Amino acid sequence: MTTTVTAIKRITSLLLALVFCIALITPALAADKEVSAETQAKVDELEKKKEDLNKVIEEAEKKRAALSGEIAEARASAAEIQEVVDALQAEVNAYQSKIDVLNAQIGSVQKQIDETEANMLTQELQIEATQQLLAQRLRAMYMAGNVSTIEIIFEADNFENLLNRIELVTRITKHDNEIVAQLKGDIEKYEKMKAQLEEDKIELQASKDDLVASQSKIKDAKKEVDAQLRVLENYLAKLKHDDAELVAIENEASKQQNAYAQSIYNMLHGVSTGDGSASLICPVPYGSAYISSYYGMRSTPGGSGTSFHYGIDITMGGASAYDKKIIAAGNGTVLIASNACGHNYGKARSCGCNGGYGNYCVIDHGNGVIAWYAHLTTCYVSVGQTVVQGETIGIMGCTGYSTGAHLHFEIRRSVSGSRTANAVNPLNYIHVP
Repeated sequence: MTTTVTAIKRITSLLLALVFCIALITPALAADKEVSAETQAKVDELEKKKEDLNKVIEEAEKKRAALSGEIAEARASAAEIQEVVDALQAEVNAYQSKIDVLNAQIGSVQKQIDETEANMLTQELQIEATQQLLAQRLRAMYMAGNVSTIEIIFEADNFENLLNRIELVTRITKHDNEIVAQLKGDIEKYEKMKAQLEEDKIELQASKDDLVASQSKIKDAKKEVDAQLRVLENYLAKLKHDDAELVAIENEASKQQNAYAQSIYNMLHGVSTGDGSASLICPVPYGSAYISSYYGMRSTPGGSGTSFHYGIDITMGGASAYDKKIIAAGNGTVLIASNACGHNYGKARSCGCNGGYGNYCVIDHGNGVIAWYAHLTTCYVSVGQTVVQGETIGIMGCTGYSTGAHLHFEIRRSVSGSRTANAVNPLNYIHVP
């Protein structure tokens, strides 16, 4: 009995899926039959423009490939020259270290010279003071009428007084002579010391001058290499600028191709353009992109049942899908943006981040059309930001409830500007190659 019920459920699910597919295919077939000659001519014209854009993209890719080689060579040359620059700078720094040491030594010697000159000045002042003292003493003796040692001795009252006077004169004379002699000796010593210090300073200065001259030569050599490096860096910057321009050409051509493809799809399938929503383009701007899961009933990931899929899944297949850019399907304003999920890998059940959407953003494209871009590796936009059609808004990933890298693209229609919206089939608004 259980087996029979299960079989009936499976048959019912298959019938529902079959009915849904027929509902999707039938309008398209009917539309194809109703294509007029005028419409077909417009379609052919757009197809021709798409082919012309393919040539533009191919030419840009060839130029980028050539530039890639030039950029690699320029970078390698710049790296080699930078090594030379670094080596020369290391030599300059080594010389500077030696010069700094000599400067310190010269400064120390000069300090000693200054101290020696100060000591000499002190000694000279002491000699001058001593000489002045002697002059004052002699002057006093002269004023007192005692102008000679003989007179001082003859004034003695007795022999003992005579001896004392002789001893006194001898001691004063000896003391004064010793002081002057010592001071003169110190001055001679300081003069010799100063002379030696001056010689040391001259030798140090000569060594420093040699180092400065050698360092100057290294600096001159470095200037020449620096000039070569600047020329190469300017050349490399130009190459990068040219590459960026080619990337912009490719992106613009790809964007225009998507727009032509959307117009072709609209004309062949009779999609109305009255609300402006038909101007949306595929958010995965690659010719090899395909839909891995459509809007409507589908088997739950893991095969445990069925559920309604409110959007379409667009992928590139394989691990390469992880680095593919996601672009804005049209002009609009970002309503929601989140990078809260760090589970960027395939999983059999939801990690719970943002209700299973993982890293995602929601953009109001106007005319009541609101698009959801989910499972991103990284969301590049922020709330309130204005985006233009074709602008990169994130990178395809596998965050949230996702078994493999893809973009879950969902469109909801709001009523009277309300943010409460109902999901609709995105294929009514975009064309996936």
